Amino acid sequence: MSSTPETETQRTSPPSLIIPAYNEAARIGRVLDVAVSSGLFSQIIVVDDASSDGTAEAAGGYSCIVVRHETNRGKAQAMLTGLQHAQGEIIAFIDADLLGVTAEHLDQLVAPVRDLGEKAVLAVFSGGRMATTLAQKITPMISGQRCLRRELFDDFDGWNTRFGIETALNDHILKRGVRQQIVQWPGAAQVMKEEKRGLIAGFGARLRMYWEILVVWLRSRFSR
Repeated sequence: MSSTPETETQRTSPPSLIIPAYNEAARIGRVLDVAVSSGLFSQIIVVDDASSDGTAEAAGGYSCIVVRHETNRGKAQAMLTGLQHAQGEIIAFIDADLLGVTAEHLDQLVAPVRDLGEKAVLAVFSGGRMATTLAQKITPMISGQRCLRRELFDDFDGWNTRFGIETALNDHILKRGVRQQIVQWPGAAQVMKEEKRGLIAGFGARLRMYWEILVVWLRSRFSR
């Protein structure tokens, strides 16, 4: 009796999850609680980008791979380090400071790529905290919650963009002619920089982040 050939979807191994983190010791545990207990991932890789608050040690208490940068290299390089340690053909990224994230949210992020043949999925917050929901309504494409086929990184060269990485990835995906599906994460949100660092330092960090994003966006517009 002949067996039915496996489909490409059936042969696909579970995704690898990468969590870039900088000074998130107080917050990363609740994200890892959900990610580990979800059972969705073949690997969970935390990249500590030279934190000074024990982020690597906090993550080390979970069933995950922890990689630490000795100097701060920025979010893009943390994501690249995670990718270099990832074994899956499907790569998911989430931020370390999420609030209200659930296993259902994570499944919504990876299922279209894992099960339906999509190549790129982006998750945006809705109905969680007003500030983060509003921010993502204005600029949804800079969300750090995404899932991609590994092949999309084959010719990607935007790893020097720090916080501009999301914009660089979006531009790369567009140039590749790939449709990027957006899914809603109701009830999820994120801790604001001003809450982590204080009003003045947090606002300064936010301005630097937006500047890095703007530089990448302008570069992509003028290079076409």
